[in-house]
Amino acid sequence: MKNFTALDFETANASRSSVCSIGLAKVIDGKIDRTYYSLVNPHERFDARNIAVHGIRPEDVRDAPSFSHIFDEVLAFIGDDPIVAHFAQFDINVLRGTAQKHQLQLPNNPYFCSCMLAKSVLTLPSNKLNVVAGHFNFTFNHHNALEDAVACAVIVNHMMKHHSSLDQFLKEANYAFGYIHGDSFKKIRPLPRRKQKQKQVSDHPFFQKSIAFTGTLTSMKRKEAADLVTGLGGNVHLSVKKDTDYLIVGDTDAEKYRNGHVSAQIQKAKNWQEKGAPVKLVSEKKFFDTIHK
Repeated sequence: MKNFTALDFETANASRSSVCSIGLAKVIDGKIDRTYYSLVNPHERFDARNIAVHGIRPEDVRDAPSFSHIFDEVLAFIGDDPIVAHFAQFDINVLRGTAQKHQLQLPNNPYFCSCMLAKSVLTLPSNKLNVVAGHFNFTFNHHNALEDAVACAVIVNHMMKHHSSLDQFLKEANYAFGYIHGDSFKKIRPLPRRKQKQKQVSDHPFFQKSIAFTGTLTSMKRKEAADLVTGLGGNVHLSVKKDTDYLIVGDTDAEKYRNGHVSAQIQKAKNWQEKGAPVKLVSEKKFFDTIHK
């Protein structure tokens, strides 16, 4: 079976519960069967940088339903399908966070990540959605939730076109489903590294770099982010040290910093900077953009 539903969210701010639009594309037997789109009123503030990405403004959602009002039809559309998103750590955590905000019960659907799969089975300069879609000659309006969901569905269909089923594709790619209420989408077991793969990892900006985190990440759990760093040959520091190369600033601490509140880790980084240490502050968005280069 090649059945799944592709999901994409756009958010009003850094909060995982600030959904302002949702797009879904249902795939049956390897073909897009139907789609779903809705603006959503998050009843939260809109940040300028989020508006700059997706173009949705507060006035656009003033008369839109809240997520709780469309929840039943969203679940009915998805059904029992595995859910896929490009960079699923973000979209699945947004789904969880928004459901928690509205006290809604989510089913335990399996999910998987098209970005991680693209990185595993393709050789591209970047694994961003528009780059992978372009590899398959698919053009779309990036950061429109529906078009992103369709693009995600298209690239998954292309990647598994020579496989008899989604299960077989994931098995051969050496991945196991994540679950809404369970484990994250991840590799089943380590594969022997080829020399070419080692070279690709050694070319990554985080290879042999030391990285620390501060604040809550909105896109994934900190342990998941740390695992990504170590998988690229980097080291993770529990706190900022003299030899820390990058301090990743979660969106929550970044917002506090913009409002004049400096976290202890950011202050440590600044103190080391004054002493000539190389540590640089990196936003959560820049971190994840770099991870998936």
